[in-house]
Amino acid sequence: MLRFLLPLLLLVSACNSAHPLDGLNRSGTASAGGHDFRVNWNLETAQATRTNPTWRPGLAEVVLAAIQATETVTGCKVKPATAVGDIALINMSLDCRVE
Repeated sequence: MLRFLLPLLLLVSACNSAHPLDGLNRSGTASAGGHDFRVNWNLETAQATRTNPTWRPGLAEVVLAAIQATETVTGCKVKPATAVGDIALINMSLDCRVE
């Protein structure tokens, strides 16, 4: 039984974390538009992973919520037309210039 439990625990613990080769070394959480997100980012790129269960959410609503959550967590603006992905993971480019 332990043989099966350990791999399962390792798999579950890997959820919501960026791949090490992505270089996304910062992380935070935020809610927007009725969705919860785990945001991983650096000064140029961000990934927003939706973490709440929702029955058949619309892609457009999830993308807008992911952009809001990312801007809240990072303090940066999401560059227009760079948010792409699906209802689970949205990748986007950031503009972190201080004005």
